[in-house]
Amino acid sequence: MPNVIRLGDATSHGGKVVSVKAKHFTVGGIAVACVGDKCTCPIKGHDVCTIAEGDPHHVINGVAVAYDGHKTTCGATLLASTKDFRGA
Repeated sequence: MPNVIRLGDATSHGGKVVSVKAKHFTVGGIAVACVGDKCTCPIKGHDVCTIAEGDPHHVINGVAVAYDGHKTTCGATLLASTKDFRGA
């Protein structure tokens, strides 16, 4: 199963997750990312994007949690930095 995405995790375009709404839910002391949370992207014209995919079976405040391999609105793939928490 895939690993959870957290604040600061990288994307395949060289960006990272920069803002999360569910700051109270953490793994390893770092907030978990969900659909709609913000990412950066260094590709010209992409700038700030959002997490577009998440697992509908794992939600925080009604919003799907993002896992390794999910996509952002600019088409980047999210890359998990932890192996401590996996989806079911």
